[in-house]
Amino acid sequence: MIKAVKSTLASSEGITALWVTHRLEELEYAEGAVYMEEGQVVMHGDPPTIRGFIEARQAAYIKQIYS
Repeated sequence: MIKAVKSTLASSEGITALWVTHRLEELEYAEGAVYMEEGQVVMHGDPPTIRGFIEARQAAYIKQIYS
């Protein structure tokens, strides 16, 4: 997975910026995203897909806390 990210960065044209954040609203400005847990890549793809995945995990966690 990390090799795929490195390959994408290496083959991109122009300027490449790697942005690390915990703020989901910043995905609005991204062309791609990588979701990690405990230092491991869980998934990568387009920002709406990653955001949906994260929001679903958050909802499941909150549901678990309150049940």
